[in-house]
Amino acid sequence: MTINNDISPKRAKPQKAGFTWLAIICLIFCELLVYTWVRTESTQTILRISKAQAEVIEKTSYYRALSVERERLKSDDRITRIAKTLLNLSTDTLNQTIYLSGEKE
Repeated sequence: MTINNDISPKRAKPQKAGFTWLAIICLIFCELLVYTWVRTESTQTILRISKAQAEVIEKTSYYRALSVERERLKSDDRITRIAKTLLNLSTDTLNQTIYLSGEKE
């Protein structure tokens, strides 16, 4: 005596919904990665700009200080004072002009 089984086996339907959810999760994850990368790069760029601005300000002030120092060193009063004190030169000028020839005899 054999038992007839009239129940047909159920076929499993392919799970398309699982793949859709996986794709959505991957898309959201990729968007979060891109957002994080953009935020990091923008922050780094702001820091680089701030650093460059600080360097420009420092170099500009240094250049101004050098200009002031150069003008002080070129002043006539300083040159006259050095000539009188260190080189023992007098400020008396001669009324006679002496020309030196460049030719050797």
